[in-house]
Amino acid sequence: MLARRRGQATTEWIAVLMACTVLATVGLKFANARLVTMPPLSPMMAEVGQQAAGQRDAFGAMQTFGLFPVASLPSIEGGSIVAIAERLERLHIVEVPSGSNTGPGIIDFTDGNAEAWCADFVSWVLRAAGRPFTGGASGGWRLAWTLDVRGWFSERGTFRDRLVADPQPGDVVWFTFGHVGIVRRATPTTIDTIEGNSGNAVRARTYYGWRLNSNIGGFGRPIDGNTPVEH
Repeated sequence: MLARRRGQATTEWIAVLMACTVLATVGLKFANARLVTMPPLSPMMAEVGQQAAGQRDAFGAMQTFGLFPVASLPSIEGGSIVAIAERLERLHIVEVPSGSNTGPGIIDFTDGNAEAWCADFVSWVLRAAGRPFTGGASGGWRLAWTLDVRGWFSERGTFRDRLVADPQPGDVVWFTFGHVGIVRRATPTTIDTIEGNSGNAVRARTYYGWRLNSNIGGFGRPIDGNTPVEH
Protein backbone atom coordinates (compact mmCIF):
# COMPACT_ATOMS: atom_id res chain seq x y z
CA MET A 1 0.00 0.00 0.00
CA LEU A 2 2.74 2.48 0.97
CA ALA A 3 4.75 1.65 -2.13
CA ARG A 4 1.68 2.16 -4.30
CA ARG A 5 1.12 5.67 -2.83
CA ARG A 6 4.76 6.63 -3.32
CA GLY A 7 4.57 5.49 -6.93
CA GLN A 8 1.39 7.51 -7.50
CA ALA A 9 2.97 10.64 -5.98
CA THR A 10 6.03 10.22 -8.16
CA THR A 11 3.86 9.92 -11.24
CA GLU A 12 1.96 13.11 -10.35
CA TRP A 13 5.20 15.08 -9.83
CA ILE A 14 6.51 13.88 -13.17
CA ALA A 15 3.28 15.02 -14.84
CA VAL A 16 3.58 18.46 -13.20
CA LEU A 17 7.19 18.83 -14.31
CA MET A 18 6.30 17.86 -17.87
CA ALA A 19 3.48 20.41 -17.96
CA CYS A 20 5.80 23.15 -16.70
CA THR A 21 8.38 22.21 -19.32
CA VAL A 22 5.78 22.45 -22.10
CA LEU A 23 4.54 25.85 -20.91
CA ALA A 24 8.08 27.19 -20.63
CA THR A 25 8.88 25.99 -24.16
CA VAL A 26 5.73 27.61 -25.61
CA GLY A 27 6.43 30.85 -23.78
CA LEU A 28 10.02 30.98 -25.08
CA LYS A 29 8.88 30.38 -28.66
CA PHE A 30 6.24 33.12 -28.32
CA ALA A 31 8.80 35.56 -26.95
CA ASN A 32 11.20 34.74 -29.77
CA ALA A 33 8.41 35.28 -32.31
CA ARG A 34 7.67 38.71 -30.85
CA LEU A 35 11.34 39.62 -31.03
CA VAL A 36 11.49 38.57 -34.68
CA THR A 37 8.54 40.83 -35.60
CA MET A 38 10.05 43.89 -33.87
CA PRO A 39 13.43 44.53 -35.56
CA PRO A 40 15.71 47.27 -34.22
CA LEU A 41 15.92 50.69 -35.87
CA SER A 42 18.28 50.96 -38.80
CA PRO A 43 21.58 52.77 -38.04
CA MET A 44 20.44 55.72 -40.16
CA MET A 45 17.13 56.13 -38.31
CA ALA A 46 18.84 55.75 -34.96
CA GLU A 47 21.30 58.50 -35.92
CA VAL A 48 18.48 60.80 -37.02
CA GLY A 49 16.73 60.27 -33.71
CA GLN A 50 19.92 61.01 -31.78
CA GLN A 51 20.50 64.20 -33.78
CA ALA A 52 16.93 65.42 -33.15
CA ALA A 53 17.25 64.70 -29.44
CA GLY A 54 20.57 66.54 -29.37
CA GLN A 55 19.05 69.60 -31.03
CA ARG A 56 16.14 69.66 -28.56
CA ASP A 57 18.52 69.31 -25.62
CA ALA A 58 20.79 72.05 -26.91
CA PHE A 59 17.96 74.51 -27.44
CA GLY A 60 16.47 73.57 -24.07
CA ALA A 61 19.76 74.47 -22.41
CA MET A 62 19.79 77.81 -24.24
CA GLN A 63 16.31 78.54 -22.91
CA THR A 64 17.31 77.63 -19.35
CA PHE A 65 20.14 80.15 -19.33
CA GLY A 66 18.29 82.81 -21.33
CA LEU A 67 20.55 82.46 -24.37
CA PHE A 68 18.78 82.93 -27.68
CA PRO A 69 20.13 83.56 -31.19
CA VAL A 70 20.23 87.30 -31.78
CA ALA A 71 19.24 87.22 -35.45
CA SER A 72 17.73 83.85 -36.31
CA LEU A 73 15.68 85.25 -39.19
CA PRO A 74 17.21 86.65 -42.36
CA SER A 75 16.60 90.30 -43.15
CA ILE A 76 13.30 90.26 -45.02
CA GLU A 77 11.92 93.67 -44.18
CA GLY A 78 10.38 95.67 -46.99
CA GLY A 79 7.66 94.73 -49.43
CA SER A 80 4.01 94.06 -48.94
CA ILE A 81 2.44 92.35 -45.95
CA VAL A 82 1.62 89.28 -48.03
CA ALA A 83 5.09 89.08 -49.61
CA ILE A 84 6.76 89.10 -46.19
CA ALA A 85 4.36 86.50 -44.79
CA GLU A 86 5.02 84.27 -47.81
CA ARG A 87 8.78 84.51 -47.30
CA LEU A 88 8.37 83.46 -43.70
CA GLU A 89 6.13 80.53 -44.69
CA ARG A 90 8.80 79.28 -47.11
CA LEU A 91 11.35 79.17 -44.26
CA HIS A 92 9.42 76.27 -42.62
CA ILE A 93 9.56 77.84 -39.16
CA VAL A 94 8.50 75.37 -36.46
CA GLU A 95 8.61 75.18 -32.68
CA VAL A 96 11.67 73.49 -31.17
CA PRO A 97 10.69 71.37 -29.36
CA SER A 98 7.11 71.09 -30.59
CA GLY A 99 4.64 72.57 -28.13
CA SER A 100 7.20 74.86 -26.49
CA ASN A 101 6.01 78.13 -28.09
CA THR A 102 9.59 78.96 -28.97
CA GLY A 103 12.37 78.10 -31.40
CA PRO A 104 14.59 79.72 -34.03
CA GLY A 105 12.59 82.42 -35.80
CA ILE A 106 9.72 82.26 -33.33
CA ILE A 107 11.80 84.06 -30.71
CA ASP A 108 12.05 86.97 -33.16
CA PHE A 109 8.26 87.16 -33.37
CA THR A 110 7.83 87.01 -29.58
CA ASP A 111 10.91 89.10 -28.72
CA GLY A 112 12.20 86.17 -26.67
CA ASN A 113 8.99 85.36 -24.79
CA ALA A 114 7.74 81.76 -24.77
CA GLU A 115 4.04 82.40 -25.39
CA ALA A 116 1.26 81.57 -27.83
CA TRP A 117 2.58 83.47 -30.81
CA CYS A 118 0.02 83.86 -33.61
CA ALA A 119 -0.52 87.54 -32.70
CA ASP A 120 3.25 88.03 -32.35
CA PHE A 121 3.67 86.67 -35.88
CA VAL A 122 1.11 89.12 -37.27
CA SER A 123 2.73 91.95 -35.31
CA TRP A 124 6.18 91.11 -36.69
CA VAL A 125 4.93 90.94 -40.28
CA LEU A 126 3.13 94.28 -40.04
CA ARG A 127 6.18 95.96 -38.55
CA ALA A 128 8.45 94.48 -41.26
CA ALA A 129 6.05 95.82 -43.89
CA GLY A 130 6.12 99.30 -42.36
CA ARG A 131 2.54 99.06 -40.97
CA PRO A 132 3.25 98.38 -37.29
CA PHE A 133 0.84 98.16 -34.41
CA THR A 134 1.25 100.79 -31.72
CA GLY A 135 0.83 100.82 -27.97
CA GLY A 136 1.95 97.22 -27.49
CA ALA A 137 5.02 95.52 -26.04
CA SER A 138 8.61 95.61 -27.34
CA GLY A 139 8.53 99.35 -27.93
CA GLY A 140 4.92 99.32 -29.11
CA TRP A 141 4.93 97.12 -32.23
CA ARG A 142 4.06 93.76 -30.62
CA LEU A 143 0.50 92.84 -29.63
CA ALA A 144 0.69 89.43 -27.96
CA TRP A 145 -3.05 88.78 -27.49
CA THR A 146 -5.57 88.20 -30.24
CA LEU A 147 -8.26 90.30 -28.53
CA ASP A 148 -5.79 93.18 -28.44
CA VAL A 149 -5.33 92.78 -32.20
CA ARG A 150 -9.06 92.94 -32.80
CA GLY A 151 -9.40 95.85 -30.38
CA TRP A 152 -6.63 97.79 -32.11
CA PHE A 153 -8.44 97.64 -35.45
CA SER A 154 -11.83 98.34 -33.86
CA GLU A 155 -10.54 101.48 -32.15
CA ARG A 156 -9.40 102.80 -35.53
CA GLY A 157 -12.58 101.86 -37.36
CA THR A 158 -10.90 99.34 -39.65
CA PHE A 159 -12.38 96.10 -38.28
CA ARG A 160 -15.28 94.50 -40.15
CA ASP A 161 -17.46 91.61 -39.03
CA ARG A 162 -17.34 88.52 -41.22
CA LEU A 163 -20.93 89.03 -42.44
CA VAL A 164 -20.20 92.44 -43.96
CA ALA A 165 -16.45 92.31 -44.60
CA ASP A 166 -14.74 92.52 -47.98
CA PRO A 167 -11.37 90.93 -47.08
CA GLN A 168 -8.33 91.82 -49.16
CA PRO A 169 -4.74 90.50 -49.30
CA GLY A 170 -2.81 91.88 -46.36
CA ASP A 171 -5.81 92.09 -44.03
CA VAL A 172 -5.66 90.40 -40.62
CA VAL A 173 -8.24 87.68 -40.03
CA TRP A 174 -9.47 87.27 -36.45
CA PHE A 175 -10.85 83.91 -35.31
CA THR A 176 -13.38 83.69 -32.50
CA PHE A 177 -11.49 80.86 -30.77
CA GLY A 178 -8.49 83.14 -30.14
CA HIS A 179 -6.33 83.11 -33.24
CA VAL A 180 -5.21 85.52 -35.98
CA GLY A 181 -3.51 85.31 -39.35
CA ILE A 182 -2.67 87.18 -42.54
CA VAL A 183 -5.02 87.04 -45.55
CA ARG A 184 -3.02 85.91 -48.57
CA ARG A 185 -5.84 86.03 -51.12
CA ALA A 186 -9.62 86.13 -50.95
CA THR A 187 -12.63 85.36 -53.12
CA PRO A 188 -16.33 85.48 -52.25
CA THR A 189 -16.10 81.79 -51.25
CA THR A 190 -12.46 81.06 -50.34
CA ILE A 191 -9.79 82.64 -48.16
CA ASP A 192 -6.12 81.66 -48.20
CA THR A 193 -4.11 82.68 -45.15
CA ILE A 194 -0.63 82.47 -43.65
CA GLU A 195 -0.72 81.99 -39.89
CA GLY A 196 1.80 81.74 -37.08
CA ASN A 197 1.38 79.09 -34.39
CA SER A 198 -0.83 77.01 -36.67
CA GLY A 199 0.03 73.43 -35.73
CA ASN A 200 3.10 74.82 -33.91
CA ALA A 201 4.47 76.33 -37.13
CA VAL A 202 4.07 79.07 -39.74
CA ARG A 203 1.60 77.54 -42.18
CA ALA A 204 -0.56 78.38 -45.19
CA ARG A 205 -4.25 77.58 -44.73
CA THR A 206 -7.38 77.64 -46.89
CA TYR A 207 -10.95 78.21 -45.68
CA TYR A 208 -13.90 77.40 -47.91
CA GLY A 209 -17.31 78.96 -47.42
CA TRP A 210 -15.75 81.45 -45.03
CA ARG A 211 -18.79 83.74 -44.93
CA LEU A 212 -20.71 80.98 -43.12
CA ASN A 213 -17.79 79.93 -40.92
CA SER A 214 -18.63 81.04 -37.37
CA ASN A 215 -14.99 80.51 -36.32
CA ILE A 216 -14.06 83.55 -38.41
CA GLY A 217 -15.07 86.64 -36.49
CA GLY A 218 -13.93 89.34 -38.88
CA PHE A 219 -11.08 91.19 -40.56
CA GLY A 220 -8.85 94.12 -39.65
CA ARG A 221 -7.40 96.42 -42.28
CA PRO A 222 -3.80 97.53 -41.44
CA ILE A 223 -3.17 101.26 -41.60
CA ASP A 224 -0.33 103.62 -42.37
CA GLY A 225 -0.60 106.29 -39.71
CA ASN A 226 -4.33 107.06 -39.77
CA THR A 227 -4.88 105.87 -43.32
CA PRO A 228 -6.01 102.29 -44.15
CA VAL A 229 -3.66 100.39 -46.42
CA GLU A 230 -4.59 100.66 -50.09
CA HIS A 231 -4.87 97.27 -51.83
